[in-house]
Amino acid sequence: MAFATGIFWLSVALGASYLWILPQEKTLVRAVWKTVPVLLLSLYAGLVGAPPLLVAALALGALGDLSLAFDGERAFMGGVAAFLSAHIAYVALLISIADPSIAFAAPWRIVAGCLVGVLTLGALVRLWKPAGRLAFPIGLYILLFMALVWLTLGLPDPLVFVGASLFMLSDLVLTMRKYWTGPEHPKDGAAAYVVWVTYFAAQVILTVTLSPY
Repeated sequence: MAFATGIFWLSVALGASYLWILPQEKTLVRAVWKTVPVLLLSLYAGLVGAPPLLVAALALGALGDLSLAFDGERAFMGGVAAFLSAHIAYVALLISIADPSIAFAAPWRIVAGCLVGVLTLGALVRLWKPAGRLAFPIGLYILLFMALVWLTLGLPDPLVFVGASLFMLSDLVLTMRKYWTGPEHPKDGAAAYVVWVTYFAAQVILTVTLSPY
């Protein structure tokens, strides 16, 4: 257990330190630095006996990180494919452990579910035209993510919902940077930090909250 705990905190340290290298040139070192933190979370999850689907989701997330560490449409689509697979693994896991009755047990859960639906619809409308020929697959991707977040409302621990919501926020900001604002936008540099902080925090929260299942 001590070894697993050490792996976890090493992941957190490397994930936080990535903020230092994030604005630098995209090199192999930078790509590895970006990939290792979530890969270590996957290793930690495996060491503590977490559900295999969680281990797989984290490993696929690390693969997505590696793809998105490089420029180009091919790298971007590779990242999308990896994260789509990761989200499917998350959804499969959540279906097996979520209790629908919990999602309607408290007013805040119902309100939160409605807000997620409204925000998802707004994102789809805003991104549909700029996404062009990729609008349909990206739309399906966003809808899958909405389902993922909704499923977390069926778990007792609200932190799971927080983690999934941060994950969705990270992906939405990333997609908007790609198909709406573009790299020349004056706030694009700050948006890159938002993407990483929300994404990595989400993966850490989901790892901690879902590992006991």
